[in-house]
Amino acid sequence: MIALIRLLSLFLVTVTLLPILSTGKWYVRWWDFPRLQVATLLAVAMVMLAGSWLRSEPASQNRHELLVWLVLLVPSFVWQVSHIIQFSPLWAKEVPVATDGQSEFVLMVSNLDKDNPDRESVPQEISEERPDVLLLLEYDQRWKDQLSEIRKQFKFHHDVVRDEGLGIALWSNFSFASVETRHTISDRRPSIWATLEFFGQRVNFVGVHPTPPGLIDSTGDDRRDSRVRDAELIITAQQIAERSDESWIVAGDFNDVAWSHTTRLFKRIGGLKDPRIGRSYMGTYMAQYPPLRCPIDHVFLSEGFSVGRLSRKKIGGSDHFAVLATIINKSTSEGTTPTPHLNDADDADQIIEEGKLDAEERDVVSEEAEQILN
Repeated sequence: MIALIRLLSLFLVTVTLLPILSTGKWYVRWWDFPRLQVATLLAVAMVMLAGSWLRSEPASQNRHELLVWLVLLVPSFVWQVSHIIQFSPLWAKEVPVATDGQSEFVLMVSNLDKDNPDRESVPQEISEERPDVLLLLEYDQRWKDQLSEIRKQFKFHHDVVRDEGLGIALWSNFSFASVETRHTISDRRPSIWATLEFFGQRVNFVGVHPTPPGLIDSTGDDRRDSRVRDAELIITAQQIAERSDESWIVAGDFNDVAWSHTTRLFKRIGGLKDPRIGRSYMGTYMAQYPPLRCPIDHVFLSEGFSVGRLSRKKIGGSDHFAVLATIINKSTSEGTTPTPHLNDADDADQIIEEGKLDAEERDVVSEEAEQILN
């Protein structure tokens, strides 16, 4: 039992400390994701330690070792919980609750999964939610064909049909004042930037799906680090901050958890708010394995919005839940309020430079990135 406790404690302390390292290596950044799961294991380990400590002889060497491990595990547990507790009703809401008498619309964000074995059920699952704005990820030709009837229910469309899980589509019942496909850092990863006419007010909408860390590189056998993903998110935040007097919605599969350093930096630089804070953890991936779920599908809002319903929806065959948000839009824009910390500008510059270098090494850097960063 002592050997098991020793190994488990060492492992849990190590994976707690790893994400503190300033590196984009996928095997480090991956440990940003399972903080709830690690916190649960830490709680189990602490109970085991306490029980073994109570059963051991008062003057035994084992008792002293158990106490040392307990001293290490307690702050590790507190550190893990400090990242996730805000995504619960115990925390103050960052986006206010909706009030009556304001214009509302339903946003649905769904990673369809390019390898989905149950495509036939998806059109009905989307249709029954009746979204006003629908963002689809991993949108390929098969999905375009499968969802052709649903597509007709929306008046305005912008489709980027790609294989390999790289496609993205935005369908809306609100008109596009403008819409374009961008390749913020990688020429393989498109994002959609649109300006929508919401009830007489223009709202900017950004749909993203950056590269996940740990994904096997299609150009070789290596696994991708987080640097390209991080750079895309930070460049997006900077471009939003340059237009901070406008309204913004940023949504998609970030391939990053809500509490990571990168996502929090993205929020601070862009001045955006997370409606899950004070409401729900909302683990959306891996949908098929409940104990392993993490929140990587996001909706971020500028000031001036409030939220009614905020929930997940199971999409047949997909490894992601869809996100559903009933968003209430005020009649006037309040824009964003960027709140960068002391070292955020330097941190952002380093992340972007590393992301560009990584994209160049893989020969996937986009022309847009070259123009922005040169």
